[in-house]
Amino acid sequence: MSRGGGGGLRRWWPWRARDESALAEIEAEITAFGEALNAHSFSPGQPGATDEMRAELARALDAYEQAKQDFVGDRTQADALDVLRALDEGRHALACLDALLAGEPLPERMPLCFFDARHGRAARQVRWAPPGGIARNIAVCAADAVRLAESPSPLTPRPDAAMLRPAQPRRAKFPTTTSASTPQPQVSGKGSSGEQTHQLAMPSYRPALMVFSTDARERINLRFESTKGRSSRLYRLSGDGTPVVARIPLPEGKKAVAFRVFAAGGREAWTATAAPLREVRRFHDEINGTGSDVVHYRGEPGPGALRYEGPSVIQLEALDDRLAYWVTVAEGSAGEHTFQWPGSGYYQVRSAGAWSLSVV
Repeated sequence: MSRGGGGGLRRWWPWRARDESALAEIEAEITAFGEALNAHSFSPGQPGATDEMRAELARALDAYEQAKQDFVGDRTQADALDVLRALDEGRHALACLDALLAGEPLPERMPLCFFDARHGRAARQVRWAPPGGIARNIAVCAADAVRLAESPSPLTPRPDAAMLRPAQPRRAKFPTTTSASTPQPQVSGKGSSGEQTHQLAMPSYRPALMVFSTDARERINLRFESTKGRSSRLYRLSGDGTPVVARIPLPEGKKAVAFRVFAAGGREAWTATAAPLREVRRFHDEINGTGSDVVHYRGEPGPGALRYEGPSVIQLEALDDRLAYWVTVAEGSAGEHTFQWPGSGYYQVRSAGAWSLSVV
């Protein structure tokens, strides 16, 4: 079994609806990944197994089931791309599991190319805006990075585009802006007064997070349309005017989650992306942040301290294994508050200002 960062992707998937060799190749990829899962030595109940290890195994198993599901029925080029994404997610989950078992850092992984998943792994982040849209940071393959650098508005494919794509692509190379009612794995916007509902597509793996970020100083309130698995609909992502990088649990078993964005006066660009648990910051003794976030405490049960500098109140909430709200373990206004850590696990900080968590 490969112990890399989830590689093995082809430059593009040679899919045709009636191409039996391509069909056999897809089936072989799924079978090979299933065999890798069966051959893996990790057992959820073995001595030393952690919740993080079990979560990576669950992510790999979910990806395998998703790949099989995407392969059933009327097989189209879109189905082939879905299988590719699911298997890539599963391979990376096993690589993360191997790293955890060996006590090594988790493998780095860029997402698939923003413009076309058939291009394989992204090589770098670039700044790009669709026609008439706002600029954002996107991850692209090396070839598309070169093309963007050579032409700021590359709307017409270059002559060598046939090397990068099948002869009859299912969609245009550079996607135009999509309706807010269409679920997407990454949603972007600029400012907002909450007048528009956005749809974030849930990934195949569970549990999952929303990573919400801005490029500049901003105060953001985010409101979900459903309260299932949450202690509240409203999330204050930053309270001191700094750029936002916040993680929010997505425990619902739906295909998409609906949300609204309220920006405090500015028109700065923001991005919301579905992400796995590896995006959560881990700590044993102390951690700090600003605004709402999710953290992974890896210490033992015992006394802790919550320090807060901000308006209103702050809550520290323990989450269950689905990242759904379980219980509030600390709450208060600005100052220092003592509490008892229930134990290792995922916790959600809900605040509008700067905070720190520590073991006493």
